[in-house]
Amino acid sequence: MHRLIQSGHTIVPRRLVFDFTETPIHWIYDDPMVTQILNSIHPITPAPERWFCETFREALPFIQDEQLKDAAVAFIQQEGAHSYGHTLGTRHIEALGIDLSAYSKMMNWIFKDMIGAQPLGYSLKNPRLKLVWLKTRLAMVAAAEHLTGVLGHWVLNAEGLHKAPVDAQMLALLLWHGAEEVEHREVADAMFRHLSNNLWLRAGTAVFIFPLFILLAYIAVESLVKKDLQLSHRFYFKDYFRAARQNRVPKVRYMVEACLRYFHPNHRPFNEGSTEQALAYLAHMPEPKQKSLKISL
Repeated sequence: MHRLIQSGHTIVPRRLVFDFTETPIHWIYDDPMVTQILNSIHPITPAPERWFCETFREALPFIQDEQLKDAAVAFIQQEGAHSYGHTLGTRHIEALGIDLSAYSKMMNWIFKDMIGAQPLGYSLKNPRLKLVWLKTRLAMVAAAEHLTGVLGHWVLNAEGLHKAPVDAQMLALLLWHGAEEVEHREVADAMFRHLSNNLWLRAGTAVFIFPLFILLAYIAVESLVKKDLQLSHRFYFKDYFRAARQNRVPKVRYMVEACLRYFHPNHRPFNEGSTEQALAYLAHMPEPKQKSLKISL
């Protein structure tokens, strides 16, 4: 366990209460296009987070280390809260006139029907094959969690976004989610290494997961922009590059370098981001907006 999770911190599940009643559709007040780029996190998050939780629940009986098991349970609770928070964000966007039902249906199919416990609807009867598929999904979750941890580190340090004229509730949601992704960034990697540690499987699933999430993010942005009748033009990559220069979205180079680091045999999530920085932010969240989290396993 000590070798798998280097941070000695005990992960704490939390859930913040967000009030979006005053949040406009363009919550970065001077940049509607970048608002929709960042809004993509809402419809893209719930289905994968549920998939993470389902995969971890299936893996829990195989975990021999009690500390790792405790970390996995806390991970499940945090991810369940993230899924709920961004579901509320998605509902708010839809209440303002942007229908995301088709996108959500696609996401549910991918993460439940395509790469869920029964891949493409096929029920795995052979115990050995079922375990192989579980290890494969754990490897995919570890790759996805590398992306979320890297993005979490970015949002905690995105001064351009922090200084922009933004809705405080929406920014708080992004910062809370980002900080907890940094806080638990080692857990998915530890779960995979505990059960498999096959570096070829780790790399192979990343080759699938990294492009998948990039594509899904692009489709989400296109869907949001296309249905936003207040925008004057469609989404162009120059909009993203301009926002990246302003540090309101991650730079392409930042994400590419992070993806490439993952393929190094000695890569460890502990070296991505700062637990201390994440905990410092989480410790100073307003108490009245926090609730204890109870999610059944």
